[in-house]
Amino acid sequence: MDLFTLNFLLALGGLGLLVLTVILFVDYVCYRSAFYNRFVKFFVWQLIVLVTVGSVFMTLVYSEYFGFIPCSLCWLQRIALYPQALMALMAVRTQERVFFPLYGIGISLFGLVVAVYHYIYQLMPKDVAVGGMVMPCLADGSADCASKIMNEFGFVTFPFLSAVTFAFLIALYLNMRRQP
Repeated sequence: MDLFTLNFLLALGGLGLLVLTVILFVDYVCYRSAFYNRFVKFFVWQLIVLVTVGSVFMTLVYSEYFGFIPCSLCWLQRIALYPQALMALMAVRTQERVFFPLYGIGISLFGLVVAVYHYIYQLMPKDVAVGGMVMPCLADGSADCASKIMNEFGFVTFPFLSAVTFAFLIALYLNMRRQP
């Protein structure tokens, strides 16, 4: 599979995940998790493992196979994602619904904040971004936080997908915590 096809498929998947995330948040706030209880709770563990492990796999494909060097903000997002994949694999075995979602919310909030900051930085024009904000990019200049490896549909970039992933995980964790 070539890079352009993979970018397109990831962008479509990210938009679908965004729709499901909005549905889960509206369901959580307005309908006391009725949609979640009816359709999602039976395979929530599979969803969490699929999203976390799949995201880890895709970040490694882009950096190790395609050779893209992650910037400092990408590394911070990976730091928020990688432990969740390991925690999910351990929690699925024990069906732990008390502390795992709580820790997942905390880690995902950190990742979401970094991803939103990164996404906003990428949307800024270069002259505004360079003059107005200091970025924690790699000192050797090998990776630039403002560069877009993926830019599908004019707005879907890696920080966008990362923010959607963290928001989706938060929605799942909130619904899990509501369950008896």
